[in-house]
Amino acid sequence: MTMSGDEREAFLADVHVGVLSVSRASKGPLAVPIWYTYRPGGVVSLTTQKTSAKARLIARAGRFSLCVQTEAAPYKYVSVEGPV
Repeated sequence: MTMSGDEREAFLADVHVGVLSVSRASKGPLAVPIWYTYRPGGVVSLTTQKTSAKARLIARAGRFSLCVQTEAAPYKYVSVEGPV
């Protein structure tokens, strides 16, 4: 089932825990659960400590991916990525 652009925006703006992924040298990407905020038409925002592994990796990579999903059927998800 494919969502329209408006449906994806609304889904992403709803309350979900996202899984943030960011590349790492010589390893697979770091993938961690994270709370985020989003308003349709805006940018994805998240908060983490500057000294955390994910913050250092995001700063180094200059971009990250976020996947947001439902935990119950019917399953839905939205995946986004972009520059920091």
